Amino acid sequence: MTAPQPTRRCVQGAIRTSYLDWGGNGPPLVLLHGLTTSAETWTLVARLLAPHFHIYALDQRGHGESDKPDMGYDYASLSADLEAFFAQVGLARAAVGGQSWGAGVALRFAARFPARVSRLILVEGGYFRPRRDAPTTREQWEQMLAPLEIYAARASYLRTAAAPLEAVYSQDIEDILMASVRVNPDGSISEKLSREHQVQILRAMWEDTQEGVFRAVSCPTLLLPARSAHPDAAAGNARKERAVAAALAELRNGRVHWVENSVHDVQLHRPEDVAHAIMAFLTQP
Repeated sequence: MTAPQPTRRCVQGAIRTSYLDWGGNGPPLVLLHGLTTSAETWTLVARLLAPHFHIYALDQRGHGESDKPDMGYDYASLSADLEAFFAQVGLARAAVGGQSWGAGVALRFAARFPARVSRLILVEGGYFRPRRDAPTTREQWEQMLAPLEIYAARASYLRTAAAPLEAVYSQDIEDILMASVRVNPDGSISEKLSREHQVQILRAMWEDTQEGVFRAVSCPTLLLPARSAHPDAAAGNARKERAVAAALAELRNGRVHWVENSVHDVQLHRPEDVAHAIMAFLTQP
């Protein structure tokens, strides 16, 4: 059977937002990618869910094929971008999901625009608070940028970006990883999100205390974290478990589904597990 293929579309509001539209007549599901990636990161999951939902995956401000203004990389601006997208596409209400940093945007959107969100899905993010959960300083956090040397060529970029996905690597994953970058005339690679804008996002993540945001979410919420089986991951797993427990304690209607033996980009590493968990969450009473 041929895998469902999305159509690349765009809407023009305060900024031009590019998105992938899988079409269909099912209930709407809006998906947000993580930092430095693009809408394509949801491709493997969307293929599995597309027969049941009308899926939209956005390139957020500064990323992918969307506009890249100088400012507006804080959560309030990004939530306003998503609200404008809903209005421009004609969505009154939808399930909203995000991965990593995109989960943080989805969470703030659900808190600020509760009438827009029927159910909320936080994949490997949203519950993480840098000031509390990151073993680093503000200055170190704001400079958590990938080393420039990995962008010297396509091979070095893919070798680094795909390392956690080695066991499941495929042409599809390579295409997804390449969608968030451009190949320069000299053969080097550049992320479509500029490093200046990435620093703005990291700064906004640090400055946002997340105070009261979970309590402001009124819809059912699924936390979908991954737990690593790597021997060196014990401390990271423990921090994540504490953060998830703290989020569940504040959410009015929260639940968690752990994806075991996986990695941060769980939507690429274990797309079947992610799709199954989302499907179960969105179809249960």
